[in-house]
Order: sequence, then structure tokens, then C-alpha cells
Amino acid sequence: MRVTIVGGGVAALEAMIALRRLAEERVDIELVTPTAEFAYRPLAVAEPFGLGKVREFDIVRIAQMHGARMHLAGVGAVRPEEHQIETWDGRRLEYEVLLLAIGASQVPAVPGAVTMQGPGYTERFRTVLRELETRDVTRVAFAVPAGTSWALPLYELALMTAKRVGDLGLPGVELSLVTPEAQPLELFGQRGSAAVRELLEKRGVSLHTGQTPSELSGGELRFVPGGTIPAERVVSLPRVRGPFLAGLPHDGDGFIPVDSHQYVARQLDVYAAGDATTCAIKQGGVAAQQADAAAESIAARAGAPIDPRPFRPVVRGLLLTGAEPRFMRSDVTATDQISDVSEHSLWWPPGKIAGRYLAPTLALDELERPPGGLDVHVELGSDPTPPGGGGRLHVAGR
Repeated sequence: MRVTIVGGGVAALEAMIALRRLAEERVDIELVTPTAEFAYRPLAVAEPFGLGKVREFDIVRIAQMHGARMHLAGVGAVRPEEHQIETWDGRRLEYEVLLLAIGASQVPAVPGAVTMQGPGYTERFRTVLRELETRDVTRVAFAVPAGTSWALPLYELALMTAKRVGDLGLPGVELSLVTPEAQPLELFGQRGSAAVRELLEKRGVSLHTGQTPSELSGGELRFVPGGTIPAERVVSLPRVRGPFLAGLPHDGDGFIPVDSHQYVARQLDVYAAGDATTCAIKQGGVAAQQADAAAESIAARAGAPIDPRPFRPVVRGLLLTGAEPRFMRSDVTATDQISDVSEHSLWWPPGKIAGRYLAPTLALDELERPPGGLDVHVELGSDPTPPGGGGRLHVAGR
């Protein structure tokens, strides 16, 4: 079976590796991507503090490792009736089975704010840190926009900024975090919220829950429908928009609808995974789980002896704090939302993106190095990233 995977991010690479492992030689894999490099984006928040940096990896090399052919091209449309994709430069490529993992676009959400959009956008935040250090500003607010499903990076920025302020002994600095959430990082349940609230309190960050930030104007961060707090600088996350891919169904925001096995609605030979889909949680680890569900379904169609499992998101977040990180995990589909918080790793390898196949591949190739070294705590019953166990014991040190 010839499978065409479109994209160059977490979901695309996870699907490619998973499909090769699951279907083995039953599939011929073709990767179509507009870029030959994969940027490990989650560490962008650590760059301004000198605690880590964004790494870029060679997609060509990763594809070769897993027996996949590559086309360097972006896709502008799908023609499902003809089983073709149309590239940005007008070429048409045929497919037998198509998996779209093309991601989403980002746009500023809070006018007047410094928007953290990942790699390439950290210099403006470095300027905010310098202004704090030189006492040019003393009031900084971290604002979670309405509709944000993955707010963890902004909490990291707030906590690491507070740590920097405390280490430098800067007097009179007021840091605040504003969020529409009822509880901080409520995606991780009561345990996660309690742990984050305690960290914010210890670092002296004022927390404003149930408030939707609107704009920075006149030295104030305004809320919707009303209310303000003093702020000279506001740091925010972007709003995410779907790809509005021509030829496929999409919702009003441009996201592609899929079922529990990642089939695109009404298109039996087209799958989609990752941020481009209508899945509410836009995060690398969740995108990898979608990719796994799609890969299992495709592998079964190709004749692999596997019973495809539906997508059921388990959210894993490694919260950088400037000191000891926190590992947080939550089964968001469980009735009682089972969650865990620990200073020790709750999954393996203990990276920012817990991809079942991609994360071990990067770790074994020494592509991913967590900032500041790593102490690994191993315990029976922990959550291994690779499936099937196999009696393996992984030990790592600084």
C-alpha cells in the first residue's frame, strides 16, 4: 500500500515512524514536506533564560532511517475524487492513502502584547527581561487568550521570569498571570492546578482566573467584558487558525473534522492528525497520539496483524520552572479526570513531547537533550512511551 504523509512536524514524523514499525514492508511511505528541517519548538520558552535552545533536526535523515521517500513541497489543495494532492507550485502528486499532518497557523490574539509564537519570536521577550533587569518596567502580565487549549508555555514563562527576578533581587516588580480558566492549567485536573497555584504563589506571581484578556492600552491590561490590571508589558500566546485546505471539509475556523480513527469525514482514503484537525487540544504529544491512531488504522488496512485503537487523548506536560521541573499527566477523557504531578519523570523518554515512536527515536539518536542535565527516577508502573514493555530498563544521568 502506498501511503503519502503530508507535513514536517510532530504528527507527520510520528505517523511515518509508527507506520513503518507497525506495517513494516507492507507499506511504501512517501513524505511530502515544505521544509527539510524539524524544529523542536517546546524548548523555545527556555531560550531567553539560557536554559535550553530550539534544536533543528534533518528530516531527510529521519526519513531515510525509516525507509521513506521525500518530496520537498507544500500542499495547497486535495483532490480526493482523483486521489491527488496539488502542491504550491502547481504539481499534482497521486496517492493511494493520504495522511495530512500540516499543522495550523498562528496569529496574535491580544493587541499590544508580546506574542510568543515559538522559534524566531523570543528576542522580543528577551527585551522584556532586559527592561525588568534595568528597571525600565516593573509591571508585566502574562495573558492567556480566550480559546487557548495549551497554556502551559505561558505558565513556564511566568515562573521562569519570577525565578530570574528573585535571583537578581529586583525590588518592586509586579508579575501577574491572567487566564480565562477557572483554575490554573485546569487541563491537568485538580492536582495539576493545585501544584501550579502553589508554584505561582511561592514565586510571587499574582493569579487572576476567570478573566479574558482583551488588549494592552494606556498602561493597563483590559479584560472582557470589563476590568483592568496595571501592566507596562503583556506577554501572550497566539490564537490558532486552521489551514482551510481546499478540497476537504473544514469548520468555521479552518480545522479538518476527523473521527476517532482519524478518518476525514466523507473521504475514506484520507486521514488527518495534529493541529490541523478539530481536536480541541493543540499540543505535540496529543498530535502524536492522533498520528498513532491513524497509523494503526492504516497498518491494519495494509494487512498488519493489529486491532486499531481509537484516539483517546492523555495529556502529558513537562513544566519548566527555572528550578526543578514538574511532570504532569492527565487522562482528560476519564470520568474523574485522573491526573498525576511529580518532580520525577512520568513517561519515558522524559522529553517535552511524549511521542510513542518519535520521542525514543530522537533520544536514541541523541537529538533531544533536556536543558540543564537530567536526573531520571525509574519506578515500576511508570508510563513507558514505547508500547509493549519488553523488560527494558533505561538509565540516564547528567
